[in-house]
Amino acid sequence: MMRLVGVVAASCAVVALAGCSQQVEGQPEASGAPLTKEQLFDPCSVPDDVLLATGLDLTWKDDNPFSVPRAEWKGCGYKGDGHFITFKSTLYTLDEIRANDYFHSFKDITVGDRPAIQYTPGNRQPPNQCEIAIDTSNQGRVMLTATKFVDNKSSTDPCAIADAAAPHFFETVPQ
Repeated sequence: MMRLVGVVAASCAVVALAGCSQQVEGQPEASGAPLTKEQLFDPCSVPDDVLLATGLDLTWKDDNPFSVPRAEWKGCGYKGDGHFITFKSTLYTLDEIRANDYFHSFKDITVGDRPAIQYTPGNRQPPNQCEIAIDTSNQGRVMLTATKFVDNKSSTDPCAIADAAAPHFFETVPQ
């Protein structure tokens, strides 16, 4: 039951971006040419050493964190101590993500040597999720979401969890 509740919570941001919030018009594009789902980065290809470096459970992986297939997304979920990390790729652009009113508190950051945006999905206070997104030259946008377990009473900011995991995960993503 806990896994289901956590996966549902982690999927809320994806569902909102995919259509439960502001509708995004037009064809998702990268570098002027439309991408297909098959061209997106594979978030399930994260090597075990990255999972170990971020303290995630090697025996737990959810290769369908959206519960239902999504035409414009790929994703994998991983479980840590008191939180989930959802790693996903999408056809949506960073501008479309910024325009979605489900997301708040945008901050321009750098992860490694890559420009990124960090933001909070939803309106929960205090937030239990934080997301970081980067662009790729030809494999869509890639996002990492840190979601605290529903019963996690820790005062740890989910952005601290995302900030710690992002450099390890994003180093697996081609520029």
